[in-house]
Amino acid sequence: MGAQVVPPPGSEVPIPPKPETDSAAPKRDTIRARFGRSRDPVTADIGPQYTWDREELFASGALTVADLLDRIPGALTFRSGWLASQKFVAVNGALDRVRIFYDGLELDNLDARTAPLLDLNTVQLWTLERVSVERLGGELRVHLRSWQTERTIPYTRVDVSTGDEDSNLYRCYYGKRFQNGGVLQFAGQQFNTTSARFGGGGDGLSLLTRVGVGRPQWSVDAFAIRAARTRVVQPTFGAGQSIPGYNGTQTLAYLRAAWGQIGIGPWVEALASVNRLHEESRHVTAATAATLRILPDSADTTSRVQQYVLSGGFTRGPARLSALHRIRSRDGVTTHSPSGRFELDWRYVLVSVFAERDGFDEANRADIVARLTPVPFAAITGALTRTTGTGDELMRGPDFTSARIEAGVRVFRTWVSAGFMTRDTALLQPLRVFDTAYVATIAGVRSGSFVAIRGPIIGALGADIIATRWAASDAYRPLQHSRAEINFITKWLSRFPSGNFGIHAAVIHEYRDIVRFPVAQGVRTTQSSNVFMGLLEIRILRGIVTYQVRNVAGLLHQIVPDFYMHRAINLYGVRWEFWN
Repeated sequence: MGAQVVPPPGSEVPIPPKPETDSAAPKRDTIRARFGRSRDPVTADIGPQYTWDREELFASGALTVADLLDRIPGALTFRSGWLASQKFVAVNGALDRVRIFYDGLELDNLDARTAPLLDLNTVQLWTLERVSVERLGGELRVHLRSWQTERTIPYTRVDVSTGDEDSNLYRCYYGKRFQNGGVLQFAGQQFNTTSARFGGGGDGLSLLTRVGVGRPQWSVDAFAIRAARTRVVQPTFGAGQSIPGYNGTQTLAYLRAAWGQIGIGPWVEALASVNRLHEESRHVTAATAATLRILPDSADTTSRVQQYVLSGGFTRGPARLSALHRIRSRDGVTTHSPSGRFELDWRYVLVSVFAERDGFDEANRADIVARLTPVPFAAITGALTRTTGTGDELMRGPDFTSARIEAGVRVFRTWVSAGFMTRDTALLQPLRVFDTAYVATIAGVRSGSFVAIRGPIIGALGADIIATRWAASDAYRPLQHSRAEINFITKWLSRFPSGNFGIHAAVIHEYRDIVRFPVAQGVRTTQSSNVFMGLLEIRILRGIVTYQVRNVAGLLHQIVPDFYMHRAINLYGVRWEFWN
């Protein structure tokens, strides 16, 4: 036996590396299967589509869904103030032509104050990973997909922003997938703002959670959002009513099960959900209401709708066929809404045909959307929608047909297009949430034209410009409306080939002409306005410094009569992602 070698004092003995199973070794990251199997409908726009993924959503500077819809030709946003104010969008003058679908569930209005219109401020944009806007003849269907995490390495993100009008916004996200396909996600957002000059400030706390198991062939998950919001009284600066305060909590929760491969062959998905609103606004006596010039309110309200969705389909190559049955239960009444869709997304032709019997609105809808791209630098697209019904015509309005046609050419990398849109006689719902004096009105055949310039211009310089002109200025339709954005978006790969640096800068101008709001005896109007905005984002590694300013010149203007919009608002902060 050889003698044992003893190292001299102070010397180091090399230690062999531990096996890779040591907890200190780097963890292997893998991608797990997604939850759900249904897909958003294809979109048939010319050039860049009106879709945003998670990174694009936050880089756009949008804080609400209404901010995104400002970019759509023929759409016009109405709001009375900054973050906490209610927000609505009119499509060719009709305020009830925007339908919101969250993970396949149609979001119904639960607030009696805004009925029958859905306040877009209640849609939690921060919870999303994708937004897709389906443009029809005279309607927008907005399909929202909630945030999902796919990686087994834990993901954490923190957003912090602050700015004028005592505006503060905080978000945090955490998500992790497990090797067995399980998931744990939770996130939260808190915001507050105070408008000492114009009122209407408020705050909100929203929480999100998801648990479940996702495998390549099947998935089951439970998801919930709970949002508590408050808003103080916003005084009128005219002869109308002030907007009363608000305090309410809304909960959307669902359980989902799905089977099949995503985008391949047959699939089936089932959803069971509940959407509940409980309002606890401060009681307003008759005397107080007279002083504040608001309507008295003396009772809390609770509204609830249960929705069940069973859908399935088949995908083979460029063709997709799907069917859906939506069941709602509200106020003791159960309604059924079956629908079907066929899509063909080929190299030169895209066609989408949809039909629905909506038992909730007592209406039948049928539409077709098509796009022809005979050569890579030219395209023509159009949409035709027909709506009929058997419900109360005084509430629903007459049957109507709406249509849109658009043609465009690509000049180098920029798409330039022009289009025409029209609709039959329709019942225009009023914005009673801003003043109960506004009344519904029947409007005859209406039409308008628009032009768009979208896409890269040269290098990193790009444009997103739309301008709409209606044949006449009438209810909720200015004669002219435009939104022009010039942006500079680059990762400067020649200097940073790793892609760990990026700049997104934009200058935005919005113009709207006089807008008319019908009342029982005539109309109220807002004057034309020119509003400038700016956006700057700088990304370094996984951190993004963001700054935006709205109403740069501090223009004193109104979007809704008798309610002044905010002066210049600066909002700045940071978004930071961590992969552990």
